[in-house]
Amino acid sequence: MLKAAGKLSRAVMRHVLSGCLLLTAVAGCGRRGDTSGRREIHLGTSSQVRTLDPALAGDLASSNMAGALFDTLLQYHYTKRPYTLIPSMAAAMPEVRDGGTTYLFTLRDDLYFVPDECFGKDGGTPEARKVRSGDVVFSFLRLADARLHSPLYWMWRGKVKGIGDFYRATLNAAPDDDPFALYQTGAAGFEVIDDTHFAIRLERPDPRFLYNLAIPSTGIVSEKAARFYGNQALAEHPVGSGPFALERYRRDYEAVLARNPEYRSEFFPEAENPADRTRRLPLADRIVCSNIRQGLSAWLLFLQGELELSVLNKDNADLAVGGRELAPALRERGIELLTHADFEVQYVGFNFADPVLGSNPKLREALSLSYNIPRRIELFNHLAVPAAGPIPPNVAGGDAALAAKTGRFDLERARQLLREAGYPEGIDPATGAPLLLDFDLPGTTTLHRQIGEMTAAEWGRLGLKIRVNLNNGPRFYQKLRQGKMQIFRLSWVGDYPDAENFLQLFYGPNAGGCNRVFYRDAEFDRMFEEILPMADSPERTLRYRAMAEYLIERHPWIFESQPVSCQLKHRWLQNYRPHDFAGNRWKYWTVDPEKKREALRQFKPLPLSELRP
Repeated sequence: MLKAAGKLSRAVMRHVLSGCLLLTAVAGCGRRGDTSGRREIHLGTSSQVRTLDPALAGDLASSNMAGALFDTLLQYHYTKRPYTLIPSMAAAMPEVRDGGTTYLFTLRDDLYFVPDECFGKDGGTPEARKVRSGDVVFSFLRLADARLHSPLYWMWRGKVKGIGDFYRATLNAAPDDDPFALYQTGAAGFEVIDDTHFAIRLERPDPRFLYNLAIPSTGIVSEKAARFYGNQALAEHPVGSGPFALERYRRDYEAVLARNPEYRSEFFPEAENPADRTRRLPLADRIVCSNIRQGLSAWLLFLQGELELSVLNKDNADLAVGGRELAPALRERGIELLTHADFEVQYVGFNFADPVLGSNPKLREALSLSYNIPRRIELFNHLAVPAAGPIPPNVAGGDAALAAKTGRFDLERARQLLREAGYPEGIDPATGAPLLLDFDLPGTTTLHRQIGEMTAAEWGRLGLKIRVNLNNGPRFYQKLRQGKMQIFRLSWVGDYPDAENFLQLFYGPNAGGCNRVFYRDAEFDRMFEEILPMADSPERTLRYRAMAEYLIERHPWIFESQPVSCQLKHRWLQNYRPHDFAGNRWKYWTVDPEKKREALRQFKPLPLSELRP
C-alpha cells in the first residue's frame, strides 16, 4: 500500500511539475517583482480558520490567529528549553499566596487595544483603549459562559472558585436576558482589585494552572468591543492588544495581519539579525495567511518562493527527503530542513465500557502485540517514531526507553494470550465463529482506509474478524462521547509541557471527557490524585514514570507513535524555531527582503528527478 501511494504521488507530481515549476523562471511571476522592502511573511494552511475569537479557538488554525491578534498574561520563552513561562501582559510573574490557591497579578502600563470605533471617534484615544483588569476578568468569564459554547471551559472547571455557579447561571439564562448582566456578579475566583491589579483564586493548589494563562484561548478581549458589537460578533471582529491587527479577512480564503505599532514594548535579543535585536516586536510588517486545501498546490507555491514554509507529509516527504536528508537541489536553493518530535501521542484506544474488551487484559495485550508499529511508521513515510508509552519523552517523566515495551511485535505470544483470554485461534466460544471487533477511524481518506485495512489484516492473522468503520469527523466524535466504539484510533496533543496533561486521559472521573476509553482504575486514580498538588521535583518525575509503566502493563491503549514534524523553510525566513506551545510565535519571525529578492532572481526550474534525495 505504501508503494502504491508513493507511485500515485509521483505520477501526479510529474504531470504538474512539468508545467508549473517553469513558472519560477518567468520574471515577475507572483510576488517576484515586489521591491517595496516590506517584511511580509506568506504562510499557507490546509485547515480552515473557524473563528477569530480566542474563547472559541479550539483548533490549531484558529489558535494561531488568536495568538497573533490577542495578548495573554503569560507566555513561553521562545528559545529556552525546557519550556519556561515568563510574563507577557503581566508586569511580573504573579505573587502566590494562601498555600498556592491565590495568584495576585499586576498588569503592565503599556497595554492598548487596537483602534476601533467601539472606543470612539477615529478609533478612540489611548486612554479609552487602555487594557484594564476588568477586561482580563471579562475575558476569562467568557470561557465559562455556556451561551458561547467555548471548548476551553475545561481550563477553569473545577479549579477556579465559583466558576461552576457562573456557568450554570449562564446556562439557565433566558434568551431575552441582558447577556452581560451575569458578568457583573462574575465568579468568586476572578476578582478585580483596581485597573491594574486582579486576583485569581483556586479551589485547591494547582502547580500547572499558570500554563493556562499562556494558551492563546485566554487572550484578552475588550469588554467595550464585546458590548458594542455583541459577544458573538467577536468571532469575525477581533479587537485585541496582540502583536498584529486584522487588516483583511476573507473566510476560507485569506487573513491578512498588519503589524500593531502600539504593541507593548518587547524585544528579541536572540534574533538572527543583530539589527533586529533592538527593534520592537513584532519584527514582520505583515502576515498573509492563505487557506490552501490542496497539499500539492502549497508545495508548488513553496518551491516558487510564494510561501516561506512548507510542511512535509507522507505524500511529498519522499520527493524532498530521504533518511531525513534534504534533496541536493533543494539545499542548493537555500532551503533548510527542520525536524521536531511533536508533543503528541497517536494511539489505538480500547473501550473499557465494552464487555468484551474492558474486563479482558489478555485480549487487549494480544491485540497490542499483533499491531505492527514499524509498518505504520513506514506508511507515514517515517514522519513518526514509536511512542514511549503515554508520556512523550520530551517532558519530565517521559522516557524514550519505554518504547521497547510498547512497540513489541510478537504474533506467537499474541496467539498464546488470545487462547488464555478465552478465544483460541480467534474463535468466540459463544458463537463458534471468529470474534467480531469494530475498529473506528476519524476520517474517510486513503490514509484512513490504508490504516484500517492494515489493522484488519494483522488482527485477522490471529483468527479475528475486524469490521473497519470510516467515519466523518462529527459522527466519529459523537460515537466517541457516547462510548459506542469498541476500538478506535486517535491522538492527543499536549496543551502544556507537563506529563499530567497526558495522564489525565486515564483518570476515572474524566471518563466520557478526555478519558476517551472510559478507563477506571482505583489504584491509578489514587496515584493521579497524589501528584496533582505536587510542584515540579525529582520525586514527581519518578512518580510520573511509575504511572506510565503502570498503564503500559494494563494496555488501555496501544501506544503507537509520536509524530515528527518536518518543516522546510527558505533561508530568507529568520527566527523560525520549532516550539510546541508558543501561540504567539509569529511576532518573532521576519524575512530579509534583499535576500529574498536575490534568491528569487536566481531560481531556476527544478526537474522532478532533482527533487529526489
